[in-house]
Amino acid sequence: MALTLFDTDEYRPPVWKSYLYQLQQEAPHPRRITCTNEVENRPKYYGREFHGMISREEADQLLSVAEESYLIRESQRQPGTYTLALRFGSQTRNFRLYYDGKHFVGEKRFESIHHLVTDGLITLYIETKAAEYIAKMTINPIYEHIGYTTLNREPAYQKHMPVLKETHDERYSTGQDGVSE
Repeated sequence: MALTLFDTDEYRPPVWKSYLYQLQQEAPHPRRITCTNEVENRPKYYGREFHGMISREEADQLLSVAEESYLIRESQRQPGTYTLALRFGSQTRNFRLYYDGKHFVGEKRFESIHHLVTDGLITLYIETKAAEYIAKMTINPIYEHIGYTTLNREPAYQKHMPVLKETHDERYSTGQDGVSE
C-alpha cells in the first residue's frame, strides 16, 4: 500500500508556548554600524563593525541614528578588552565581549557577532514585551497539577495531597505486621 501526500505545506509541530514563539518571530533584526575609517590593530575575528578605541559617548552618538544598531569598540578604561554597544529601547547598552574561537557575552557562544546580537535582541524584546507572562510561568508551574512523575518517581499531584495521620485506635487494631486482626 502506497501513501501519497498531497499537502505541499511543510509539517510544523505544535509550539509549546506559542505567544513566546510569536514574539521571537517579531523581534527586531540587528543593524551593523560599520566603521568607514581604517582601524589599526583590528582583531581578525571582528569585521567592519569594529570602531577601535572610541568612548561610550561616541558609540552612543553613532548608534543613536537607528534602533537595534550595534558596533564593537575597544574599551578606554581597560585597553585590550572589547565592548559590544547595542541600541535597544532608546538606550545604548554596553556588554563586555569575549572571544575563545566563538563570540560570547554570557554563557551562550556564537559563530558570529551577527548571531550573538540577533539572539540578544530576541531576548531583550521578549523580556520587554512578555515580562508579566514570564513571571507567571515561574510562579504557577503547569506541571504540578497534571500528574507527571518527578525525579523521585512520586507523581507531582501526590505531593500536594494532605497526609492522613494514623489515629491511636487504628494503630492498635492491626497486628505488628500491619494486617488487621
